[in-house]
Amino acid sequence: MAKIFREEKVLTPIAYFNLNNPDYFKSDYWRKEFDWHVTSIRAILNNEVYLGKLVYGKQRNKSMKSKEKVRNPKEDWIVVENCHEPIITQELWDTVHKILNAKHRPAKAGEVQMFAGLLYCSDCGHCLTYSQKQRKDGSYHGAYSCWMYKTHGKEYCASHYITFDTIYELVLIDIQRNLFQYRKNTDKFKSILSRKYQSDSQKQAEQITLEYEQKQKRCEELDKIISRLYEDNVLGRIGDERYESMSQSYELEQVEIKKALPILKSKIDELKRQSDCADNFINVIKKYTIIDKLDAAILNELIDKIVVHHKEQAEDGRTFQQIEIYYRFVGKLGTENELSKAA
Repeated sequence: MAKIFREEKVLTPIAYFNLNNPDYFKSDYWRKEFDWHVTSIRAILNNEVYLGKLVYGKQRNKSMKSKEKVRNPKEDWIVVENCHEPIITQELWDTVHKILNAKHRPAKAGEVQMFAGLLYCSDCGHCLTYSQKQRKDGSYHGAYSCWMYKTHGKEYCASHYITFDTIYELVLIDIQRNLFQYRKNTDKFKSILSRKYQSDSQKQAEQITLEYEQKQKRCEELDKIISRLYEDNVLGRIGDERYESMSQSYELEQVEIKKALPILKSKIDELKRQSDCADNFINVIKKYTIIDKLDAAILNELIDKIVVHHKEQAEDGRTFQQIEIYYRFVGKLGTENELSKAA
């Protein structure tokens, strides 16, 4: 991205500021108008302002007597949501940070593996690591195996070995199958996903929402009760000892309710996101008319993870290997027969 910005002569943030405030910086360093750096790109990609949020408390003074700034841990930041209209979606943000968080070390051939951060071992849960060997013709043969097995040996896990060509073909076929089912009958495909992922989430959300509203109402009632108790105590209608006992009981109840409210609200929000799973996945897949080859962008936009099982031997002596593909928002999708039957 930095290279593209340099080539297209896009002003850096500092250069743009300097353009409007030419006398602010004295050093010539700030005059390098198109000298984009990786850190600048990463700062932009990590800026939650683009999601409609404002973030406070990232830094603080080292002490009351010092102006030196120190960085606060992220859990101490104050994040205020819905402060302004976002310019990107949460889904796009999640996709970008999924890519950023995955390790993308280039292989010997120089390319970065498109499946980086997506392949997981079915037994130990660790990522599969990529390795390759050079053929006699100079080309490379790539394959994946369990990191735990490669690092610690067979006493910790099995190899879960699978070649790059095999996983590429399997994933491409599965994506094409689901894209075909979507294009074949969009309404039916969406209806299947909605029935599968919305029903349970909506019921749970309704139950928790009712509980949340009841607790909120009770909290307001307790405010009035505690206020009346105080008034009755001041006017001498109830004694101090009884007032202390009753007010303490009500206040403890209110404290417990206030602790529970944000937890319930978080559960409601999570269930709401789950109930939107079908729509979110449709919004992603509908952008594609046909997919005839894979790349990192397509994989990270469509797929959450791919779980690779170890090879097993059937009764007839043949070996087979199970692969589970979990799509973003909706998890594992049915087989072609299941989707066709439902449609």
